[in-house]
Amino acid sequence: MVYVGQLCLSWEILHWQYEKAIEIWETDRYGLRTFNEVASEFQQFQVLMQRFIENESFEGPRVQNYVKNRCVLRNLLQVPVIREDSMKDKRKGRRKGRDDYDDDNDAIRSDMLVEIMEESIRIFWRFVRSDKDANVVIKNSRKGTQVEPFEPADVELLAEVQTSLQKKDRKLKDIVRSGNCILRKLRKNQEANSDNVLHFFCQVDLKLVARVLNMSKVTKTNSFGATTN
Repeated sequence: MVYVGQLCLSWEILHWQYEKAIEIWETDRYGLRTFNEVASEFQQFQVLMQRFIENESFEGPRVQNYVKNRCVLRNLLQVPVIREDSMKDKRKGRRKGRDDYDDDNDAIRSDMLVEIMEESIRIFWRFVRSDKDANVVIKNSRKGTQVEPFEPADVELLAEVQTSLQKKDRKLKDIVRSGNCILRKLRKNQEANSDNVLHFFCQVDLKLVARVLNMSKVTKTNSFGATTN
């Protein structure tokens, strides 16, 4: 439950922070604002997820692996909050030996911040897709009784949610061939189809809904939350 909750929360915050980065980029006409400190934090965010994915085949089941790694990698799935560099951040950069901290060729500007955010989303998407329990399952094809609603009334609602999820998943797969390619067009190609971008984000949402439904126990509250996403 903790892992799935953190995964969903991380995506909500990451999506929100990406929209914030786009807004900053669109209003920073002359590229005067710098984001070195938070850019470094997002790069660390990427590294932790990438390391987790690369080591997962040697570490066992996803949830147990996540719990174990959270004790060591406390910032795993912790999305940084976008903020502009302060004078304190700039002084910190100079103390670290980055005397050219404010140089136009080295400072992280708003356009570069958007690129870093896009890479963060791509790696997060790989993180979600690599979770075997985030797949949309076909009803009545489960092994055993993985999903055990607490109340009989939950069974009908759960079946409705699963059916709806399967239909949406099939439709999105027909529309979205490569989430990475769509995301890459998000900022660089001004003529990118906004509907395709929306479909990509919906694809991530559906994966997370599937992950919620594939928990060992699903209650009416979980199912209702999935229908509202």
